[in-house]
Amino acid sequence: MNIDVNYPFISKVFLELIPNEQFKTEFQAFAPEIYADIQSFSTNPNCSCRGKVEAYVNNNKLKCLDFLNNFIQKNNTLISLDEITKRYIVKPYAGVVEKVKISEWQAFQNRLIQERANYRAFSTSKIDDEYVNVFFL
Repeated sequence: MNIDVNYPFISKVFLELIPNEQFKTEFQAFAPEIYADIQSFSTNPNCSCRGKVEAYVNNNKLKCLDFLNNFIQKNNTLISLDEITKRYIVKPYAGVVEKVKISEWQAFQNRLIQERANYRAFSTSKIDDEYVNVFFL
């Protein structure tokens, strides 16, 4: 399996593999300038080093992709790109207007979370006692 250069979540694949001790060690040898960030991310995935690791991969995309594909082939590593895509893809909502029943607001909110809705902000305007319009920006 070779990951294509156009796959949009290459840096996320790196994040998924860092907990693998062998990958982490080889990645640290490959990218010594972010050695500490890789180590920190492996113990605390919520640290600010996450952004540094992703930025490094994104700024050195071809070199990192070559390293990743070589690692995958050499170690017969199985990666589900479909699962990674599902976890990180978002649905753009900017410019969308939805009519929502007020009594169903929680279900509406849960649907947005489930769909990984992406918007900057939203505002509401009351239509009547039962419905509101939700304007996504």
